[in-house]
Amino acid sequence: MVKVIVVTILSIVAVLVVGYVFVMGNGKPIGTDISVIGQGRPAIVLAYENYSPIGGDALSLLRNVRERFDSRLDFIVADLGTPQGSDFAKRYQLTDGVAVFLKPDGQALQVTRIPSQESELGLMLEAMLAAAQ
Repeated sequence: MVKVIVVTILSIVAVLVVGYVFVMGNGKPIGTDISVIGQGRPAIVLAYENYSPIGGDALSLLRNVRERFDSRLDFIVADLGTPQGSDFAKRYQLTDGVAVFLKPDGQALQVTRIPSQESELGLMLEAMLAAAQ
């Protein structure tokens, strides 16, 4: 009986770890501090619902392109499970997996769903950075 309990607990832990790595990726996590918005750098803010495949996929794609844009763009998550994230999402009418691109002064440039392909996301971010200047 003890062996079954231990195996069950280890299986649950393994599933949680795999899920965490899938959602969080291997790099540094994307922050949730929306106070950096409007501080002189453009930002992309993703509305994210924990354990949602849509938000998880969008977050994963943002992590994949982040290294290319990190010097020019702030990446932020509005966690829909927190009051701050939920309030932010309501202000811009964001739902899970949808992002808002903000100009350096904090003004919204575009609300958009994150493309499903990394190459499309890179092109979209380049275009938005050019438009934000």
